[in-house]
Amino acid sequence: MKYFRIWWQLALMSLKTQMSNPIASGGYLLGKLFRLVFFIVFLMAIFRHTSQLAGYSLEEAALFFLTFNAIDILAQLFFRGIYGIRSIVRDGDFDYFLIQPTHLIWRVCFNTVDFLDVGTLIPVAGAIVYLFKRIPGLCTLHSAFLYSVFLMNGLLIAFAMHLAVAALAVWTQEMDNTIWIYRDLITLGRFPPSIYDRPLRLAMTYFIPIAVMVSFPAQAALGKLSWHALGVAILMSGLSLIASLSFWTFATQRYTSVSS
Repeated sequence: MKYFRIWWQLALMSLKTQMSNPIASGGYLLGKLFRLVFFIVFLMAIFRHTSQLAGYSLEEAALFFLTFNAIDILAQLFFRGIYGIRSIVRDGDFDYFLIQPTHLIWRVCFNTVDFLDVGTLIPVAGAIVYLFKRIPGLCTLHSAFLYSVFLMNGLLIAFAMHLAVAALAVWTQEMDNTIWIYRDLITLGRFPPSIYDRPLRLAMTYFIPIAVMVSFPAQAALGKLSWHALGVAILMSGLSLIASLSFWTFATQRYTSVSS
């Protein structure tokens, strides 16, 4: 409850900051919605010239795209504070985080809560529910359960990647290029992984687990994954968390304060 109350106060502060400039906030939200609509139009344009994409129908391909958006939006909603870690370190606020009676990783992650992402999450969630009803054989408790499990596993990997970026920022005071590299890489998961060559698919699964994070939930719901894939997903999320936490410990141990 203590951590929830602190999170709630930080969330309210973020909301008041966003509402202090409604025109800018509204324009930012509108831009996100337009980007979502434009890609759906792009996807529909592809299917005007073909009935399938790597063996997937339009609705199934759309599920991959919406799953990518759901994980990306949830990651930004809950881990938005990491995007500001460079300024936190540069301005000296990280020194105060170190002495506060809260877990350091928790404090960094939730320093900012972007409520504007809720405005894009609602239509994405609604569209996913619609696709579950639309795609034959998908509207079952089994499919919904598998989708939810792999979605939560994907969020764990997203958290690990964000934490690794934050650790790099603490260690080097640079992160702008790294976070955009991450965002460019995860866009590969907007499409079914079978459209890529085998070496790239293996890299997206075992080296930088983008496919596990973004593609596995849709594949599991569609019945395209074997049960051993669940073990692979758990293994990759566990290894990602261990690696990112180790890197975070390494980086914070070498942090010498902004005044040093």
